Amino acid sequence: MTTLLTELLENIFVTLLVIFTPIFLVLASIIVYKVRRYKRSQYYEQTRHSYVKVVQDTGLYGEYLCVADIESTFSQPLILTNLYLPHPSKKDRTTEIDVVFINQAGIHVIESKNYSGWIFGRARDQYWTQTLPRRRKHRFFNPIKQNELHLKAIEQVLGLDRTHLHSWIVFSNRSTLKQIESSDVPVLNRQQWAKQLTTYQDFVFNQDEQIQLYETLLSFTQVDAAVMMKHVEDIESAYKR
Repeated sequence: MTTLLTELLENIFVTLLVIFTPIFLVLASIIVYKVRRYKRSQYYEQTRHSYVKVVQDTGLYGEYLCVADIESTFSQPLILTNLYLPHPSKKDRTTEIDVVFINQAGIHVIESKNYSGWIFGRARDQYWTQTLPRRRKHRFFNPIKQNELHLKAIEQVLGLDRTHLHSWIVFSNRSTLKQIESSDVPVLNRQQWAKQLTTYQDFVFNQDEQIQLYETLLSFTQVDAAVMMKHVEDIESAYKR
């Protein structure tokens, strides 16, 4: 009886091994590929965040996915992430920009909202609404107004005409943009945004000008922890008022 039970358990173990080993190898290969791709990205080069940290943080992961889409669409793109620029109207404060992409068509300023659920909002509203299952709702600051502040900050730093700047509001593919009223600023799911980005074919900056703009803004990504901490504290203080 003991021998039969042992043989049965051995057979079950072998069967499970045969079934799950290929699955494990496939999953391991996918993970290795994603980690390697991340390590080659400009997002990792500039932030030095670990892959685990990024995939566990919804906001960071959304930023990285925007960068990954740009890198898979354009050859040798000029990308900047997490820029801390002087606030355009408040002294001794900064404003943080998620992602900036520079090409011949201009400077693309990207506000990433890696949200799920239904999204409601109008350009003139102060706050937008995210609706989740079981009627849970979350209000968040109007991303169009938020990115408008970013554009003003870049205008002041670079001294550029507004027509050379493009504002993009990018939501997760897991979200549904139910009632969005915005005639001037594109508000899109990430997949739609990546496609529409390629339609901007105007020639505004030559290659040397693009590199010069990139190098000017690059210094604003290389800030110390104290600047980042003060930025967070300023945001928290503003929300408490």
